[in-house]
Amino acid sequence: MKPFFAQIERDLLIAWQNRQDLGVMLVFFVIIIALFPLAIGANASVLDPLGVPVIWIAALLAILAGFDRLFSQDVRDGWLDQIALSQLGLGWYGLAKAISHWLTAGLPLLIMTPLMAMMLNIPLQQWPPLLIALLIGSMGLTLLGVIGAALAEGARRGTALMALLILPLAVPLLIFGTLASQSDRGIISPHLMLLGAVFALLLALAPLVAGALRLGRLGGRALRLEQARGPSAAARAGQGAERCG
Repeated sequence: MKPFFAQIERDLLIAWQNRQDLGVMLVFFVIIIALFPLAIGANASVLDPLGVPVIWIAALLAILAGFDRLFSQDVRDGWLDQIALSQLGLGWYGLAKAISHWLTAGLPLLIMTPLMAMMLNIPLQQWPPLLIALLIGSMGLTLLGVIGAALAEGARRGTALMALLILPLAVPLLIFGTLASQSDRGIISPHLMLLGAVFALLLALAPLVAGALRLGRLGGRALRLEQARGPSAAARAGQGAERCG
């Protein structure tokens, strides 16, 4: 397990070196939440029912904002090829990436949530189910983002492809998380159990990141080779046509 924790430590150090990205993500999270009261108005009867969904939508967009660059640096540096040949393996590497990303993205948002709940006038008794549901949901969104980033790695227009992959699959997490946060049955509710089931499913699918990363890396190499051989192949075809003529 030492290589696993070493990978998490490496990712945390890189995130600390790029800590301005964390500040941008937190500002993005706050701005999204602040825009809703400005657009809807300060009427409590209108704003109160929308407080929890607004927090979930903002958390979804903020957590998934940085996944387009999750594996790109490791691919450029050749670190991914070393991981594929090491004892760690790509499956544990993807899980380590998910943990480190949640620690640098999901956890700060979770800490900021009580302040945002106060701003949206969410009742105090609703905070415990909101925080627990957001804890499970943010980890599920992180796993989903890792899988989407792995599938889109090496593809042309990978950012748009990743958004098309992740956003529809994030709908169950968003629905169950919102309902669990607004439940009147206490902290442990049926919707929270469904949210936990979705998280467990994503956690079980996390080893598939290994195969997806391998396919994405091979696809990216094939695309670069095709682009590199394209002009030369066309030139050779033209020379052959001239000789035949």
